[in-house]
Amino acid sequence: MSTNEPGPGQTENQETTPAVQRSSGPEADGGGTPQALWAHLRHELRTPLNAIIGYSEMLLGDADELGLAEYVSDLNQILSAGHQLLEIINDLLDPSQAASNDVVFNLASLIANLHYKIRIPLNSIIGLSEILLENATEQGRLDIILDLGKIHSAAELFLSRVNEIVDFSKIDAGLKASSVEVSDRSSLIHRALTSLRELAPDSAATGGESGSILVVDDNEINRDLLSRYLERQGHTVRVAPNGRQGLEMIATGAFDLVLLDIMMPELDGYQVLQQLKQSETWRDLPVIMISALDEIDSAVRCIELGAEDYLRKPFNPVLLRARVQACLEKKRLRDLKVAQQRKLSELNAALELRNRFIRQTFGSYLSDEIVDTILKEGGLKIAGEKRRATILMADLRGFTSLSERLPAEDVVAMINIYLETMTEIIQKYQGTIDEFIGDAILVIFGAPTLRPDDPQRAVACAVEMQLAMTAVNERNRQAGYPEVALGIGINTGEVVMGNIGSQKRIKYAVVGRAVNLTARIESYTVGGQILISESTLDDCGDILWIDRAMQVMPKGVKKPLTIHEVGGIGGDFQLFLPPKPEMTWRELKPGIPVQFTVVDWKHTVELGHGGAITKIAPNMVEIHSKVLPSPLANLRISLYDPDDHEITDDLYGKVVAHLSESPPVFLVHFTSVPPEAETFLAKFLGAVLN
Repeated sequence: MSTNEPGPGQTENQETTPAVQRSSGPEADGGGTPQALWAHLRHELRTPLNAIIGYSEMLLGDADELGLAEYVSDLNQILSAGHQLLEIINDLLDPSQAASNDVVFNLASLIANLHYKIRIPLNSIIGLSEILLENATEQGRLDIILDLGKIHSAAELFLSRVNEIVDFSKIDAGLKASSVEVSDRSSLIHRALTSLRELAPDSAATGGESGSILVVDDNEINRDLLSRYLERQGHTVRVAPNGRQGLEMIATGAFDLVLLDIMMPELDGYQVLQQLKQSETWRDLPVIMISALDEIDSAVRCIELGAEDYLRKPFNPVLLRARVQACLEKKRLRDLKVAQQRKLSELNAALELRNRFIRQTFGSYLSDEIVDTILKEGGLKIAGEKRRATILMADLRGFTSLSERLPAEDVVAMINIYLETMTEIIQKYQGTIDEFIGDAILVIFGAPTLRPDDPQRAVACAVEMQLAMTAVNERNRQAGYPEVALGIGINTGEVVMGNIGSQKRIKYAVVGRAVNLTARIESYTVGGQILISESTLDDCGDILWIDRAMQVMPKGVKKPLTIHEVGGIGGDFQLFLPPKPEMTWRELKPGIPVQFTVVDWKHTVELGHGGAITKIAPNMVEIHSKVLPSPLANLRISLYDPDDHEITDDLYGKVVAHLSESPPVFLVHFTSVPPEAETFLAKFLGAVLN
């Protein structure tokens, strides 16, 4: 709106405005077409009619509750007359009837029909409202006096608007008048024409719930009517008298819906709507435009700017209720969606945090690939399957006997130094650590992810692990721990992989003959050695550097198995073990007496046999005996001095070569040398064994 309605018994004050002239009015700017002027005049006249109809309907709706039986008949006549006036205004100010671009001609045509058509219904409203006001005053009906006064004031305001239009016809044909009197009397026309330019489209135009509702309207009667209707529907309502204050209230309050008038001073409804929809914070706040402007262009512009709906004044209470409920429901659903998205984001963040915790925690026990599979496929759902894979087993030589002589904390510290280094190398080559078994490591290449170069990566991993033992022993020396040596066995074959265990205890594992055979191959190794099966050699191709091949007869195998000692791997890897140093032997006369037993998987399987060490080299001895142990057999040796005093019964070695069958002579590579044996044998070497 662009006017302030007077209260009961008051007259409207209008600001003095410049006279309207044919050559300088807003219509000269292209915004003053008769159709547009008609729309704005209709807006001004329908505003008081909105109050007459609205308050009459409200009083009639409360008639039974308030005991207004004697008022009902007159109120019905007022309501009927209000609707009659509305029809007259809609008919006379229909923009389609403005056939000429001559504003003055159309005003003259309007005035010729306006005065006599509205006189009877308007006089009826004024007269009846005065009578009802007198009766209510005499009866002390304070509960209805205010509303009856608003009906009467609205009727007087309507008459004042009509008089302004009629008085405008008194301006001479040239519209040259510039007196204050004429300017005042023609202020309605001038305001209507001026508003056309102010509201002309600009580039920006392209662009059963209860709730908290903000009503923004510069007309006090309209604000009151809307507030009362909405409060009766259970809503909480606040009001703003202009667009600027409306924006300030929105910024500081929490509203579910805004009912926004279009024609207001300072900031009109279009501008308020535009600012709301351009705001990241308020763009989702639903807005219903309520205006006496009923042109399709106005409605379209509001929708384009982002309004949820558009209602004409006078508004239909039933339609208002329906539109408000629809908007509040949309707002509720939108808020629910936002809340769900926020909750989903929070859950995703929590899930990511949980997964990160799982990855960090269980990644210390399982490979990244197994953790990924558990997180993606749900752990227990990882089904068993048969697959060809390459298995690597690594074990520290003689560490069991070494651990029996060291404090527990030193044993754990040594294992951690070793495992920390080896784990990084295994992950580098995309191996899956299936298990740590004390100082032994079981690694799978091909589970849970199968890759075509699994055998090659397994061998390359083994070579780099052996090369890394230099750094491991350097750390051991710095910490005051003894040095250790690593043996590695590799085999390729079919395995069964998947989850094994129960609901309470479960692990991802591989089982099968190929796994057992890998352990057997690893048991044949000495420190610094890598032994692989024939199947692994075949799958790797000609990029391997093989130092030698040997036949063994592992337990459970029906025919001899050929295994190969790896010296390096070429291709894309180019990793090679250092050349073996040339052995320097020292002959012992007389020999050093020994007793030995054959050990299979840490268990003694034969009785002790006597013999003597006849030659010695670093970490290796030649033994003469009455029996010839099998190649690569593990021996537990008791060592004696020349006076037949026992030095130790905890010396371990492996048969690495047969030198003679008759008499039996064989070479033994030490795998675990206790300190007392190391000191004793060093006397014969001239240096400590290394």
